[in-house]
Amino acid sequence: MTSRRGPFRIFFARIWSHLTRSTARWAYLVAALCLVVYTTVPLSWDAADPIRQVALILTSVSIGAALLPELPTNLWSIDAARVRALVPEHQRAHLAQALIEAESDDERWNDLAWTHAMRPLLSASREPWQYLWDMDYAVSVHLSRPVEIGGRQRLLDAVSVQQKSLRVLARPGVSRAWVTMARTADALRDEFGAAGCLGRELVMMGDDLVGADWQQAVLEHCHVAMSINGLSIELEPEALDDHPGIVRWYTPSDYRLPDTRARLRLSYDFVSEPQQREFGVFFSSYYVAGTTDITLRLHDEHLPSTVSAEYFVAHALEVETRPTVQTTDNSVVTQVSFSTGRDSLLWPGSGVIFRWAPVE
Repeated sequence: MTSRRGPFRIFFARIWSHLTRSTARWAYLVAALCLVVYTTVPLSWDAADPIRQVALILTSVSIGAALLPELPTNLWSIDAARVRALVPEHQRAHLAQALIEAESDDERWNDLAWTHAMRPLLSASREPWQYLWDMDYAVSVHLSRPVEIGGRQRLLDAVSVQQKSLRVLARPGVSRAWVTMARTADALRDEFGAAGCLGRELVMMGDDLVGADWQQAVLEHCHVAMSINGLSIELEPEALDDHPGIVRWYTPSDYRLPDTRARLRLSYDFVSEPQQREFGVFFSSYYVAGTTDITLRLHDEHLPSTVSAEYFVAHALEVETRPTVQTTDNSVVTQVSFSTGRDSLLWPGSGVIFRWAPVE
């Protein structure tokens, strides 16, 4: 993560790290031994002067080795801690860019590889809220349930989502986090770009429900729950007047998000118009590392349906990422599961779309 220390403290910390590195400590030892030889050699010896001169030269060389920058041959053997302590961030980025350029003579490709691959990954390494670990996303859909909204009886699909992951929640400039339900795809997309938004779902109940009426229906018929490291967080729902297409559930104003990586669990219960016949899971604003499991269970006892899954996974060419899709079907529930297996890295833009259709 990016250091929060002041520039002077960083400067002196780098000097101290340089002066106390392993090579410097050995140099101090050699210099001390040479000084001992220089001061203890009896002047009555015939070879006293040459010995003292050699000892003095070795002392100077040792002090120089301790104070001067490392020789290039030592650059490739230093560890990560010393790189952080000795090399400024912008110089580390310049070195990474130079390594890319050393592999290819295609300047345009080198620029794209740096801009669209290496630099975003380095940014995520410094800002770990850009990625999460071990996403488990389970969706249950109950088809055609009667719901009364605004004095009108409607047949809507009842949707339940359980989302679990390991991620960094705290980030600069964010005092409160929230979870969102959005009426339109555009409103949902805007929430993906909001720094404090930890999760969001698309809730469409019909074209006639808009603005404040839609917000009121969401508050009455939808529910969101959150737990962090096993602790249930009491969320505060709010329908924003200046954003009539969203409803947010905020963490309490006096709650402080954990500074370290935490286990986040989100639960959503909402209703959606049955004409959609699809459910999308998108990773649009973060990387997903480790194991990614996504499951949809379609409860179709009143309307037998077939379910399919279309996935799109962005990953490096040489990395084996072969998701598996499994379907189980009985007279009541149809389940489709998507899994990447262990140690995968999905880039933003990856996701799965589940679609279903009545059996003809």
